[in-house]
Amino acid sequence: MTPPPRARLVITADMARANLGAIAAERGETLAGLSALLGKNAAYMQQFVHRGTPKWLDPDDRLALAKHLQVDERLLGARDPWTPGEG
Repeated sequence: MTPPPRARLVITADMARANLGAIAAERGETLAGLSALLGKNAAYMQQFVHRGTPKWLDPDDRLALAKHLQVDERLLGARDPWTPGEG
């Protein structure tokens, strides 16, 4: 039996940056503090959120941020997982 189709959450790079900025602000986190959490220079997250560099976060960095901020990783740009039958 084939499972019913799941709704996909599609996040663009711009949406991922906006989500991260809003979630950080909502939780009282600074972008410099999140950069430090990842072991990056203090401007790394500011450049990601406000300048779009890099375009996408490294998957390990994205996972670390999602766990720290306690949010669904897809809000930060992760793709829905592949499931059998999707091609």
